Amino acid sequence: MKEKQFIQKGARKVRLDEFLEEELEGAGYSHSDIVRTPTSTKVVIHAQRPGLVIGRGGSRINELTEDMEEAFDLENPQIEVNEIEDADGNAEIVAKSISDWLEKGGHAKRVGYTYIRRMKEAGVIGAEVEITGKLSGNRGRTEKFSFGYVKRCGNTSKNNVSSSYELARTKPGAIGVKVRIMDSLPEFQHRKVDVEKEIFHETLTDEDAAAKSERVSQVITEADNMTSGEIERAMEDMDERIETSDIGVDEVRDAFESADQAEEDSAENEPNTEETSSEENDSEEVTDDSPEDGVDYDEIVAGTIDDAKYQIEQAEDPDYDKVLEAEKANKNRTTFVDWIESKI
Repeated sequence: MKEKQFIQKGARKVRLDEFLEEELEGAGYSHSDIVRTPTSTKVVIHAQRPGLVIGRGGSRINELTEDMEEAFDLENPQIEVNEIEDADGNAEIVAKSISDWLEKGGHAKRVGYTYIRRMKEAGVIGAEVEITGKLSGNRGRTEKFSFGYVKRCGNTSKNNVSSSYELARTKPGAIGVKVRIMDSLPEFQHRKVDVEKEIFHETLTDEDAAAKSERVSQVITEADNMTSGEIERAMEDMDERIETSDIGVDEVRDAFESADQAEEDSAENEPNTEETSSEENDSEEVTDDSPEDGVDYDEIVAGTIDDAKYQIEQAEDPDYDKVLEAEKANKNRTTFVDWIESKI
């Protein structure tokens, strides 16, 4: 029952944001906070131009109060408006501004450079802008702009990085706009950050996306499991061999889940082989390809590291030399090789 209440509150918050974004178009609406008190429900609206939210003599805010009370069943709603002093340091407003400019026919590179410079002048630690879609011609591509330092994973990414995504609907098609801003560093941050680093621009085509997908696959192979800590550890270990700074934890998880789903779909579409004759089964069992000790180490190391360790430890007398040989011939995962060598 409690879970249902949490879902209902979350859904109402999303609908409230959509309602305010539509009603306050032109006021630079960013987001809202709901604070419940014993006698009322306070809705704090963060906007770039609070005067347009309040209206002449408070007329607009009175209309909003009545509409919100009726549409969202809020108990005695009280609206408070906070002005966003530096709009160029707010991810939601920047993403919406870029989206509006693209819908009016703005060129992606010009828009990206303009706003990345404005965010840099706003004094943030770092920022990233990604514009993806049919920017020119029929082929889609991604224009990436960045400067400074932006943490991509871990608690620092959750607590110190704000992000927003907007969709620009243009004649050639929809264009996605993703903005990530790191406005402060955590207290434990000991990394030396060069905020004055030059602005970087990168254009990703379909071929570049395929190369990045290959690097994500290597991270999946290296990671022991799909926890955030293990993915971060794998990316740090592989940073000297391949570039991992543009890969996020969510990208690795999404690729891993997509691969699992593809394997399940292919398994469902495989023909049923249960009707094979017993003679064929017997001939397969007595072939000379079966290992002498009854353990197929190539098959064991083909799975995840955790599964491979479990199967090896369950064997009566595992031959770790053969395990090491099989692993080096197949995936050659550094952490797994170190574990096997410690057993020899």
